[in-house]
Amino acid sequence: MPHHEFSILTDDETVFARFRLLADQWVIHRLSGAASIPRQTAGSLIVLDSNAHALPAPGHPDWQSWSQQHKLIVASSLPSDDEGLAFLEAGVSGYCQAYAPPATLRQVLEVVASGEQWVGRSLLTRLLRGLNRQRAVQGEDWSSRLSEREREVARLAASGESNLFIAGALNITERTVKAHLSACFNKLDVTDRLQLALKVHGLRP
Repeated sequence: MPHHEFSILTDDETVFARFRLLADQWVIHRLSGAASIPRQTAGSLIVLDSNAHALPAPGHPDWQSWSQQHKLIVASSLPSDDEGLAFLEAGVSGYCQAYAPPATLRQVLEVVASGEQWVGRSLLTRLLRGLNRQRAVQGEDWSSRLSEREREVARLAASGESNLFIAGALNITERTVKAHLSACFNKLDVTDRLQLALKVHGLRP
């Protein structure tokens, strides 16, 4: 029996059919247009097809309003880093390929529903590289809250390195890396690696 629900706005029956493959675990509501978005219960999980004619461009103020009320995922038939970045700047919590495998779409929904963010590996790498170039001096203030080992793990994770790479670089197990990351998240009041990167690079207070 489905225990979760989300709404979707799309003009494309193929995209809708793709998400309908998740109906065994999710209750799915189809929105009739953009005007329906503000009327959803606060905190609703909403998937928006980037090609839907009813949607404004990412720079439109409606996006900020919607993202403050709901957890938004933009699904794109032809995803690109530039488009993804524009939607993330507009306030959405997730950006994904509309025709991704059902298991991936399910993971996207679960991650965003839990309050975290989802972006593809290519876009995440681009974001982190950009942060490295823009590192601010005040970005080191966060380090005083962490142990020496936690600082090492945080810096590597904030540079986009995988848990496996970090484990090898520091000669520790992946399980230990996860434990250090969890401690970093708690001490720095962040919920995921993207927020950790923003904190480490001085772009989040």
